[in-house]
Amino acid sequence: MRASIRQENVYLSTSKHSCIFPFPQKTTPLPGTLLLPTVLNWSLSEESFGSTVRFFQERIGLSESPDFGKCHLAIEREVFSNPEGYRLRISTDGIYLGAGEAQGVFRALTVLSQLREGEIQAEGLSCIEIEDSPALARRGFMLDVSRCKVPSMKTILGLIDLLTELRFNEFQLYVEHTFAFDDHETVWRDASPLTGEEIREIDQYCKERFIELVPNLNSFGHFERWLMHEPYKHLAECPDGFRRENPYIVRDHGTTLKPNQQSLDFVDSLYSEYLPNFSSDKFNVGMDEPWELGQGWSKDEIDKRGKDKVYLEHLEGIRGLVEKHGKHMQFWADVLLEKPENASLLSPSASPIIWGYEANHPFPAQAEAISSCGLSYCLAPGTGTWRGFTGRWPNAKANLESAVKNATEHNADGILLTSWGDCGNHQPWAVLYPPLVYAAHLAWNGAPLNDSQISGYVSQMVFDCEQGNPAEAILEMGKLDEALGASLPNTSLPWFLLFAPKLDQLEKYLAKNQSEEQLKKALRFLDESRDALSEKSPSDEASLAIEEAKMGIDISIFAFEKTLAIIYGRKAEKSATPKSILQRYERVWLSRARPGGLPESMTVLEEGLNQSF
Repeated sequence: MRASIRQENVYLSTSKHSCIFPFPQKTTPLPGTLLLPTVLNWSLSEESFGSTVRFFQERIGLSESPDFGKCHLAIEREVFSNPEGYRLRISTDGIYLGAGEAQGVFRALTVLSQLREGEIQAEGLSCIEIEDSPALARRGFMLDVSRCKVPSMKTILGLIDLLTELRFNEFQLYVEHTFAFDDHETVWRDASPLTGEEIREIDQYCKERFIELVPNLNSFGHFERWLMHEPYKHLAECPDGFRRENPYIVRDHGTTLKPNQQSLDFVDSLYSEYLPNFSSDKFNVGMDEPWELGQGWSKDEIDKRGKDKVYLEHLEGIRGLVEKHGKHMQFWADVLLEKPENASLLSPSASPIIWGYEANHPFPAQAEAISSCGLSYCLAPGTGTWRGFTGRWPNAKANLESAVKNATEHNADGILLTSWGDCGNHQPWAVLYPPLVYAAHLAWNGAPLNDSQISGYVSQMVFDCEQGNPAEAILEMGKLDEALGASLPNTSLPWFLLFAPKLDQLEKYLAKNQSEEQLKKALRFLDESRDALSEKSPSDEASLAIEEAKMGIDISIFAFEKTLAIIYGRKAEKSATPKSILQRYERVWLSRARPGGLPESMTVLEEGLNQSF
């Protein structure tokens, strides 16, 4: 992976300074070329920057010079309004780096590393002056590690390397049950959970790279992984299950805790074990989508006082626990935004996260409602990868642009890009890369890019090769839904076709939105997408991404062929069998993730593949 700071990787830029990413706010070309030896002498005027500089010693080739006047790289303190701001000037006399904080030194040395690696075959570095700081102060990424897939430590640390190079400064791992709580093995036994030791290792790894690992533990809704088990059912709003129509959900167990002191005491006991593993002073407590709230234990109270009042009271109880543990509370803002005027009732220390994953999500109105109350908050767009096999790139791109635009216009702290794993986490890992790279650019630089530029930067930042590079093909296959005119919320069309719960639901959707000819067009599109992927690549990361992308394409082809056979009586081509798909799926899963959760994910996929109505 191009982004690894732990090992040298080389990208040969095709034009001067194109190896810098995200691109700086201001660059000024200077005359000449700086010829550099293999080892660069460096010196500091600010000793507190020393450990940050030494972090890059091997990557850049640095040797500390005792003589400040005769060094190749001079690092000095310079006043910037933004702690990540820096100035990097490469002239024929040497390299000057000015920054006000260690974060700025780190960002500048990352750029210098990219320049040196990008021009490694040249005689020296082209002279340039860069003055830079981020468009958004908060540039976060959240990965769902609760919906079946818990990545291996190698995968997590590799992802952090990429986030570092992309200049993210916040990372969250979304947890419902995938932490190895001492007294709750019943909940996580088959999940291959993260341990406290692993969290502490991840936390330290992030800190060294100026990324804040913010703890994330859902604390109210989405609690089904606990409440399905007998020892915890007494904590549920609806211990025997519930039904609701919009969205349609039927469960034989609860998903939401009672909004009472007993629940607060229980989650406090979890906090006491979970939070000490994190050095961050922030904590995302979730609190989203309490689906059945008001149907069970709290019905009378909610009928009397209103859902919003009961929810806010419980949220305030959670905030008290969070602050008892020395943290500041972040929470998902969906319930709050049902009555936006309630934002004025929140404590100033509460920080809402406005999430929305469609191109037309009403970020402007929602951001204005929260911003007007003076709260610290951020916007959370999505990668558009979950509940799909090829991604929904045009939707994700527009969603990202809207989130960054509105974060800027409405004084948000920044963005938290989310990558969920709803309903089995079946999406190929590689389809994450285009939205991740583009979000990094928008959050740092602010200016939009076209698809060609984005695929070029995915090539640069993720893959080590020019031949057999799958970046463009991965981005293009994410345009499947757009090519068919499909716009299912939070879902890609082939995923819907594979998992549609009822035949009449499938028939109704197709009659209104898709013709037989359009489904055949989808097969042609997917065949072309598959042909665009190389058979081989000299890069391990590219080879794995190609395998993942082909698997996603083949599952999509199967979904369209199955639909044509069921609805239109067209003989299935049988380009793949359920057995062969599942065998490949298992192999690809284990290349990046732990075995826990795989049987559940495969069972869901197998049911969809074999569904005949």
